Amino acid sequence: MLSSLLLRTSLRSMLRHPWQIGLCVLGVALGVAVVVAIDLANASAGRAFALSTQSVTGRATHQVVGGPRGLDEALYRQVRVELGVRAAAPVVTGYVQAPALAGQTLQVFGVDVFAEGPFRSYLSGAEESAATADAELDLAALLVEPGTVLLAEAPARRAGLAPGATLALQVG
Repeated sequence: MLSSLLLRTSLRSMLRHPWQIGLCVLGVALGVAVVVAIDLANASAGRAFALSTQSVTGRATHQVVGGPRGLDEALYRQVRVELGVRAAAPVVTGYVQAPALAGQTLQVFGVDVFAEGPFRSYLSGAEESAATADAELDLAALLVEPGTVLLAEAPARRAGLAPGATLALQVG
């Protein structure tokens, strides 16, 4: 009895004020849309962060870090050959100063491009052709000429360096 009375009263109120029903439904729909949009933005930001982290750190799961003197190079050969860990790649990092850049400190990031394949996708596919066309990048020189490096465009421009130029560096 009470439920039928409540139903009739509610039905009469809804029929007298149809705009309230429409606005109520619209409000609920907008609320759901905002929650979905926030969830999508959060997921997108999380994915972008994961991709940017992976591009910097690679797909490595473990890391062997040397002390102030670094590690003996024989250790890498021992890990790859004697222990059979084929998915291993050496990375050398450090800091140098460039007198041509008013003593600015630059970070050196050295990799073995042949061993890095499973971990990072440096200049693969379309990126390689675009980078080569834009910067006249000589990838062969990186492999066969000792002391060859890639330098970001901004510091190269500040030092007045063109591709193929020499940049003196101070270590330590």
